[in-house]
Amino acid sequence: MASCRGLILAGGLSTRMGTDKAQLYRNQQTMLEYSQSLLQSLGLDVLISGGGKGLRDIVHQAGPLGGIYTVINQHQLEGDALLILPVDMPLLTPQVLQQLVDVGEASCSAVCYQGCYLPLYLPVNTVLVDYLKKVFPSEALGASAMPRSINKMLAAVGVTQLHIADDQVLSNANTPEEWRTIKSLIVPEGGEHSDVE
Repeated sequence: MASCRGLILAGGLSTRMGTDKAQLYRNQQTMLEYSQSLLQSLGLDVLISGGGKGLRDIVHQAGPLGGIYTVINQHQLEGDALLILPVDMPLLTPQVLQQLVDVGEASCSAVCYQGCYLPLYLPVNTVLVDYLKKVFPSEALGASAMPRSINKMLAAVGVTQLHIADDQVLSNANTPEEWRTIKSLIVPEGGEHSDVE
């Protein structure tokens, strides 16, 4: 069975939020710390793409796909798998992530939830690696015309989409308004409401 590692995508510019989403506080943890704790609770080693603590993208400003490409390229992960999540999903639970891993390991295929391509279980196989090489060709070959889209990647490699009973857990916060709305749904630790916006 392929080994699985967790990957947090933390390299976004956070333009709409106006501040680094990875450093927003969810109860007593930053979102980066919370995301790490989710993956560690499943027993996974954690890799980080972008942000102050993560790998710097090989291809500048190439979006989430660029982060995935960088991690696969620098860690030689072919034959393994990644459980990928963005740093801006405060309502994610270990159970939601574990289901992706269970189905992905059983089917040896990419797995996400319907209508939401992240979080994502992604086997790092030859089909994926070849696709990424076409999207991010070497400098000698020049730029690729292929779109740098996770959806396009999943269409190329094949994906299983799972139903989720409560899609609220897949909410991500891109603006201060969304952050306040989602934060109001978080159960405070110890019964105290966090006052950090």
